[in-house]
Amino acid sequence: MKNLVFGIIILSALTAGFSASAAFEKGLIFEQSQEIPSSHASTIVQLPNGDMMAAWYSGKAEAAPDVAEWTSRFERKTGKWTAPRVLVDTPKLPEGNPVLLVGSDQKVYLYYATMEGMGWASCSLKYIVSDDGGISFGPFQFFRKQWGWLPRNHILALSTGELLFPLYRELPASSEFMISKDGGKTWDRAGEIKTSPGNEQPAVVEFDDGTLMALMRASGKGKIWRSYSKDQGMTWAKPERTALPNPDAGIDLIRLKTGELVLAFNNSGFNRTPLSIAVSKDNGKTWPIIKNIESDAAEFSYPSLCQDSDGKIWLTYTWRRQAIGFAVFDRDWILEPR
Repeated sequence: MKNLVFGIIILSALTAGFSASAAFEKGLIFEQSQEIPSSHASTIVQLPNGDMMAAWYSGKAEAAPDVAEWTSRFERKTGKWTAPRVLVDTPKLPEGNPVLLVGSDQKVYLYYATMEGMGWASCSLKYIVSDDGGISFGPFQFFRKQWGWLPRNHILALSTGELLFPLYRELPASSEFMISKDGGKTWDRAGEIKTSPGNEQPAVVEFDDGTLMALMRASGKGKIWRSYSKDQGMTWAKPERTALPNPDAGIDLIRLKTGELVLAFNNSGFNRTPLSIAVSKDNGKTWPIIKNIESDAAEFSYPSLCQDSDGKIWLTYTWRRQAIGFAVFDRDWILEPR
């Protein structure tokens, strides 16, 4: 594992002055540096003590041998993000998409991919566990040693007490699901969603009646796919294209405590900009409110969403492939007219 010193990293002015009580704030978790020249694919959760934890992968470039899993936490007591540190670094092999989970046992889990051959289809799926709120982690364990499955979006705790893990395949591009009835100790195969052209990286929410809705990245430029399940993800209805565009890029989706759906996506069929937030009040049938978080002519992609215990919505995302950006806003901000 890398042993790096981050005294040279200067936090952005927005980050350093972030106020958790503001209606809308955004900034960078860290600035680009020689140690972390390229960063991508973040994930965010709230820790048991109330702090926020983000993870992502960084290195010379995507799939470069030095790419490792990194982390930072937003400390409530200081109002700042901590200096990034390495969590996982497999020697001479690049790491891939991380997914954080705080289990019902209050342990913090990091699931991630390690590329062992040529391309993302050659990844094994691993995880590490923290017993102290994300401060330290134990050695890695294999979730699935056989190549082929990749994580991207949050694991969903269902009303039945089960956990649903959305996964995907690169070749052929399709969405896969695993389900656990014992808090993540063991996992069984659930359903899959196949389309032509392909889909991947499903983000899932549960409605009051137990119905699940998955929104999926299009494999190839097109529209976001949608499918429903009425049996905890074991089977899925015939998928359909939505009206929402997708430039072959990751999305994320959460259901607020008040019932509205919040979607983070690139509101373009061709470019990974703008990065936008959309809101639905009718379980995803329509998305009448869309607001841009970033709109410059650069890449702002792979969003991750989390609603904290105070109701604030946290968003992290790839910022120009140079760093990880974040935004924090409340329900009133996303519902108010432009």
